[in-house]
Amino acid sequence: MTEEIRMTGASGEPVAVVGMACRFPGADDLDGFWRMLRRGGDAIGPGTGLRDGRRPGGYLRDVELFDAELFGISPHEAALMDPQQRLLLELCWHALEDARIPPTAGGATGVFVGSCSDDYALLSRMSGAVDAYTMTGTARTFLANRLSYFFRFTGPSTVVDTGQSSSLTALDQALGSLRRGECTTAVVAGVQLNLTPTGDRLIEELGAMSPTGRCHTFDARADGIVRGEGAGVLVLKPLEAAVAAGDRVYCTVLATAVNNDGGGPSLTTPTQAAQQNLLAEAYRRAGVDPAGVAYVELHGTGTKAGDPVEARALGGVLGRGRLADRPLLVGSVKTNIGHLEGAAGIAGLIKTAASLFHRELPPTLNHRRPHPDIDLDGLRLRVTTRRRAWPADEGPLVCGVSSFGLGGTNAHAVLGEAPRREAGVAASGAEGARREAAAPASRARVSDEPVPVLLSGHTEAALRDQAARLADRLERHDEADLRDVGLASATTRAALPVRAAVIASERAELVTRLRELAGGASADGATILTGRPGAEPTARPADGNEPVTAAATAGAAFVLGKPVDWLAVYGPQARPADLPLYPFQRRPYWLDTATPTGPATDGSAPPWSGDPLDLVLDLTAEILGRAPGTDLDLDATFTDLGLDSRMAVALRTAVARATGRVLPTTLLFDHPTPAALIEALRSDDTKGHEFR
Repeated sequence: MTEEIRMTGASGEPVAVVGMACRFPGADDLDGFWRMLRRGGDAIGPGTGLRDGRRPGGYLRDVELFDAELFGISPHEAALMDPQQRLLLELCWHALEDARIPPTAGGATGVFVGSCSDDYALLSRMSGAVDAYTMTGTARTFLANRLSYFFRFTGPSTVVDTGQSSSLTALDQALGSLRRGECTTAVVAGVQLNLTPTGDRLIEELGAMSPTGRCHTFDARADGIVRGEGAGVLVLKPLEAAVAAGDRVYCTVLATAVNNDGGGPSLTTPTQAAQQNLLAEAYRRAGVDPAGVAYVELHGTGTKAGDPVEARALGGVLGRGRLADRPLLVGSVKTNIGHLEGAAGIAGLIKTAASLFHRELPPTLNHRRPHPDIDLDGLRLRVTTRRRAWPADEGPLVCGVSSFGLGGTNAHAVLGEAPRREAGVAASGAEGARREAAAPASRARVSDEPVPVLLSGHTEAALRDQAARLADRLERHDEADLRDVGLASATTRAALPVRAAVIASERAELVTRLRELAGGASADGATILTGRPGAEPTARPADGNEPVTAAATAGAAFVLGKPVDWLAVYGPQARPADLPLYPFQRRPYWLDTATPTGPATDGSAPPWSGDPLDLVLDLTAEILGRAPGTDLDLDATFTDLGLDSRMAVALRTAVARATGRVLPTTLLFDHPTPAALIEALRSDDTKGHEFR
């Protein structure tokens, strides 16, 4: 496919989508999203929980939950962080795992995030909970920079706000960065959380909100948008690099284009000419004949003004020259989950990429009769209202995704199917397509020798959850080769502090051992090894007759944190299999759970009467995100312990509040180690401020 496209004059090498993760209304992950789409699921409903009493929309569950400990973030900082940042951290972790990239790998990866909402910043300012973490917690730039910082990405790190087209515009920037060589991999994300009713009211004042609470794309009942929320993350590589690495490719991005209406009836009214110019330029860049496009994922908001403009623009570029019985198929995910505004483009793209990967188009909901101002037949358009296979045209599948901003910035992406492998596993249906796309050329199964399968977590609970999930997956997918599973566990996952190596010779044995580990078993002879780096692995005594295998030796090395040549352990025929995603251990964090750390100003705080040793150690551990009572080197500098400048300010203000005193801003500069600070507090030597 890619060679064909290059010959037609595409403006750049296709880019491969090698990893995806999402959390959308009605779906906590990518597999759940695809299942919901296939069955025609409708995730629109009234607000509940923190959004109780809100009008119908697409709401995420449990937006207050977050695995702060995994990301080294203290409970206090987590409560002051925009949940959009938290959501992106977790989804970026999963998208990297889906791309078979260890989340701790770092490297020359660019981050491009589309977003246009700041509801948590508004709530933060209204609450008055402002301290050293407020700026990094709520400023929009940290939606991207937080990812680059935590994952150690060194490529460009950018937040894009073009309104409702933000995430597809972020994709456009990512393609340019990859093609200019500014990064070798790109993370593209879109996020939207509707945490206050203020946004609802703003859209109502524009007259754009649906009073019926349903999105009727291109339908006669179209009466406005339904708000939705969620986030999606893509991992992109140049196609040539992805194929060379043997990556699973969901689809390719052939080209993108972005423009603006440049005027029109009003600031918020779309123009047909601008959209037609956008489409023509996108397909020119892709080197694709518009008449050969099979499907377009619409912006499709279900508004009386926007839908007819979009339909006429599509007909004018993509409908021209088509036969009446071969119309352009169109649809909109907004009918399932609502309009995700800043994340709308990436929601449509993930739907379309999954559709290409599974070679199946899911239905668009709520379409009965065409809008009276949309001549579907004349424009050669047809809304996909039932689940169906992609059109069986000769040649590669090509489709498009549109996203238009309220202020007139329009974006369109041209997608193609993944390159076909010359040989693969013969299978049918969606799972067969997944296996064929992911598998290399057919190969003989390896012999049933013992192999180590590795697991790790930041807590024992996470490790047990991971063992249970892997056992479940192996029982559902009985074709899994143990060496493929083992190689994936060793090379595509982060090696976290709590570790286990399960040694098995066949799938049933591995499932049994995983169930034992999930139930709390720490060891059984040389079949389960558990522990942490730097400590000897734990194992129950063997019967003395069990030989020490190469698999057990490699597993023990993993548990101890020692390097291992995993390709040598699993053999040259092994290829990474799909594994369950990391099981986050999420807890609630919200502004009302943030303990104030700013200095007391009203003199009401009681004098401190305890030992400064306990005070400094406990507060330092909390700010570092460590458990109370964690041992700290008293003579190490706060910088060496991991405190950055923000954390130093937070520690000073926390000490000030606990002591009832306003301490100098230079406190940790003057006393750079815990021992020095403790001694100063004990001796009242804090630059003129009495300590009691």
